[in-house]
Amino acid sequence: MTKSIKISILWLLTISGFAAHSICDVLPMFWGKNMAVVATDGNVDQGMIVFMMTLSFLIPACGVLCMLVKGKVTKVVNAVLAVLIALFNIAHAFMELPSDNAGQYIVMPMMIVIGVILAWYGIKYVKEG
Repeated sequence: MTKSIKISILWLLTISGFAAHSICDVLPMFWGKNMAVVATDGNVDQGMIVFMMTLSFLIPACGVLCMLVKGKVTKVVNAVLAVLIALFNIAHAFMELPSDNAGQYIVMPMMIVIGVILAWYGIKYVKEG
């Protein structure tokens, strides 16, 4: 398997991990748990929604698109995006855990592993030339 295919698969796993993370957050609602956030009026800041969609979809999609175009610049952009996602996954896990949702103890560590491997492959891909 070529390195670009491996990197693309890791990007897709990143998107899947963010989706699983979100699903873990809302699953308790199906068993009757109140999911309302305390001290809010029900309005969601649109900036936060855009930020989360950028992290969970746009950056990984750009990473996959970088793998479709061969060139030094796209390799570097991919590596930078991969390092950003790896750092975000680590920071987010430290902010999220400990959690009362046991599913996050499966998803968050796996997201860290995927992010670190993705960054490592991305950097190696740049160094290969």
